[in-house]
Amino acid sequence: MYLLDTNVISELRKNRPHGAVLAWLKFVPNKKVHLCAATLGEIQTGVERTREQDAAKAADIEAWADLVATRFNVIPMDAEAFRLCAKLMHRRTNALYIDAMIAACALQHGLTVVTRNVRDFIPFGVALLNPFEYAAQHEAENKNEKP
Repeated sequence: MYLLDTNVISELRKNRPHGAVLAWLKFVPNKKVHLCAATLGEIQTGVERTREQDAAKAADIEAWADLVATRFNVIPMDAEAFRLCAKLMHRRTNALYIDAMIAACALQHGLTVVTRNVRDFIPFGVALLNPFEYAAQHEAENKNEKP
């Protein structure tokens, strides 16, 4: 089961999303793909920043975020997740706070974090997958399976 990082879900909003991400998502059943509530919070933060300069664009992004919230299984942050997040953040920069919340959610539920920013999550000890490299990984696995 998988927990999408914000950069992966945001990729789907692009006019031309990365082909490897689309290929990976096509491969994985929808019921195995989840979002952390913190991801929706991070998207909303972007909406609010955008609203200051372009209200129409912010409204479009917010409508997309509403759709995302209904299309994916959103896992809430509960007391256990926040306590785990605090452990992960001990003696770390606040710049990693959202990533730590996502990592805590993944650890709590036994999920693999799906992200382009693998390096940011390594210190948290979570299982990781980079869907932007899916095609290359898949080809290598297929070559290894051939006699």
